[in-house]
Amino acid sequence: MSELSDLTIKVAPRDQTGRQACNKLRASGRIPAILYGKEINKSVSLEDKSMRMLLRKASGTSSLLRLLGEEGEDELVLIKDMQMDPIKNSILHIDFVQVNRGEDLQTKIPLTLNGEAEGVKTEGGILEVLVNEVEIRCRPSNLPAQIELDISNLALGENLQIKDLPKLDGVEYVGDLDGMLVSCVGSAGGRSSAEDEDESSEAEASDAESEDSPSVEGSKE
Repeated sequence: MSELSDLTIKVAPRDQTGRQACNKLRASGRIPAILYGKEINKSVSLEDKSMRMLLRKASGTSSLLRLLGEEGEDELVLIKDMQMDPIKNSILHIDFVQVNRGEDLQTKIPLTLNGEAEGVKTEGGILEVLVNEVEIRCRPSNLPAQIELDISNLALGENLQIKDLPKLDGVEYVGDLDGMLVSCVGSAGGRSSAEDEDESSEAEASDAESEDSPSVEGSKE
């Protein structure tokens, strides 16, 4: 987890909402945002440049962030949703959810796979990644930036499940422990051969049908 002192950004309250007000904010280099929680729901804005720098430090959007208000407000938050403009690659809006100090939080964080599966490297298998995030429960101070899973020993036909994730102090995995995360399945060559066999069988069946079908000659008057 990155130090919170490095993941701090200043926010300012915004009184005006709506499309026109938001567009005006964006034109001035700021991002409209909402901060909500059990007892809080307010509209704020933050500097676009500073937010982009913060995201680079945080290595994504799953890290715990600290928002500092103009009147001394100090809130721990997670990014719940971030709307992007796919053409301009600009941030349009951010939803922050409040994290209460001293209380457990439940959130999803990225799953990072390390190594090359043995089944891929030596048996020509194909790696199937079934999930990209893992749901966890922990105190804010124990929130990891990501969960790393070593797949080096994954052989052909095997899979790794939630119960195979590394044990981290103060972190509990949420969900079915037998839930699959990644698997190593049949080789591309095997699939190609199977497809060729299927096509060959279909062609033979088609030829057989043609031979069995009676020929019909047109009658002459």
